[in-house]
Parts: sequence; C-alpha cells; structure tokens
Amino acid sequence: MKNDLKIAAVVVTYNRKELLKECLQALLNQTRVLDEIIVIDNASTDGTEQMVLSEFPQVTYVRLPENIGGAGGFHEGMKLAYEKGHDWIWVMDDDAKAKEDSLEKLLSAIAELKEQGPIIGLWSQVVGEDVDTFSTKKTLKPLDSAMFVGFAVNSKLIEKVGFPRGDFFLYYDDVEYCSRIRHAGGIILMVPNSIIFHKDWTHQPQVKRQFMGWIIKTPQIPRWKFYYLSRNDILRGLTAKDKLKGVIRSFKLLGKVLFTQPRAAGFVVLGIFHGILGISGKKIDPSKVG
Repeated sequence: MKNDLKIAAVVVTYNRKELLKECLQALLNQTRVLDEIIVIDNASTDGTEQMVLSEFPQVTYVRLPENIGGAGGFHEGMKLAYEKGHDWIWVMDDDAKAKEDSLEKLLSAIAELKEQGPIIGLWSQVVGEDVDTFSTKKTLKPLDSAMFVGFAVNSKLIEKVGFPRGDFFLYYDDVEYCSRIRHAGGIILMVPNSIIFHKDWTHQPQVKRQFMGWIIKTPQIPRWKFYYLSRNDILRGLTAKDKLKGVIRSFKLLGKVLFTQPRAAGFVVLGIFHGILGISGKKIDPSKVG
C-alpha cells in the first residue's frame, strides 16, 4: 500500500449539516486514514459551522464569505489541498458516503497505474444509497467523463490541467474538467471496487408530460437552476464545434421546459444567450430568486 502518499478529501457543503455529518464520519472510518479532510462551506446558515467545529475538530473547515456554488467550492477546495502539498485530492459532495475501504481500493489502483503517466483521473464507483448489490471487480474502466463525487486527481495532473472552473457556479464543472484532462492527453478511469454511496444518485425527481404518446421529462429543480444547466452546457465545450453542440442541446432543453415547466423557460433562454456570449460567473443569485 502506498502509505507515503499524502491524500486529502475535499467535501463541498451547503445547508445540509446532517448529510455532511454522515459524509465526514464515513471519511474518518476509512481503513486507510486520510492525511487531511477539508470541508468547504458555501456560507451555510443551518448551523453547519458549529456542528463541524464541535463534532469534527480534526477536520480543516473553511467557511466562504458567500455561496459560490458547487463549482466555486471545488475550485477553492482543490486549490487549497494542492497548495498544502497533497499528492492526491479526492473530492465529493456532502451527500456522499464512502464505503470504509473505498480509499484503500483507490490507492491499490494508484499503485498499479504508476507507470501510466501523471495525467490520470480516478473515479470511485458511485451507487445509490439503497443499492445492495454492485460490481466489485478490480478491472479499471475507461471513461469519457466523471462526476465530482468520489473523483480523485493528483498534483501532477493539476500542474498540467489546472483547477476546475469556479465561474460555472453550478453544473458541468466536472464534465468540463474531464474534457480538459482528455484534451491534455490524460485518461479517466473508474475504480469499480472503490464504492461511494450517493443519496442523489437514484432520487432525481422528474416533471413528466405526455404528448402524442411521447413522455417528455425535465428535472424537477428550482427554476433558476435551468439557467446554469443551459449556459454551462455551452460553456463546457472546448472547441467551437463542441460549443455548437451545447447550443443545440440547450435549445432541445428549452423545448422540453416550455412543455413541462414553462415558468422556467426564461432562465433557459438567458442561459443560452449568456452561453453563446461566453458570459460566466454567478449571474443568477439563488437567494434573490422568488
């Protein structure tokens, strides 16, 4: 086992202290002890700070002055872990719960891959919290993309690719980052026997409408989120061709939203407009949307 490696977990949280508590306890229970656990708090107002400081004093807690979204949180967390000299950084949301040997299995894969070159992203297998059976094969599986839930990168990859785009605020920051990894000649591999239970993985509510025998579905999310969903689908493209594909996908989303959740259509339109113009950042503040 490569115990000489310094490994940090980065957890981004916002107003979900009970879920965060489960996430942190699972990280502390790992069979291979993490060198550091970093919590990036997006200015929670539910008592998260008091809970972490009182119940998990061994954790590095960073409270941001404002909510900069999941994308901003991962950017800040990975940057901090990198600056502290960690060899590998393992990122996840606050509703993720790592199986007790998840990091140990991830490290076994790292040891096997040491001759593959530095530009490698590893993704633990993510399953729903209510899943009892899942693959535990050791064979690594090549992927085009991965989520920032159980995703691990090393410092050499960061030197080559940089950090995730914090200006995305929400959605597609992980997809864009994986595109950059592959564009730089890197690879992304899933480690099937490194398991992460994710509460959101199998519980994504949908708004459904039937039209001429077709079922049209859109995610049941706050209206403002459709802005980032459409805008960042365009911004994530690394080439003009990829951006055009994003525009087409976003117009398809607009058509679905007009049919299923028409009150959200304006957010999609604005997202498409900003995506085409290359406008990023926190342009829709969730706290100011009715």
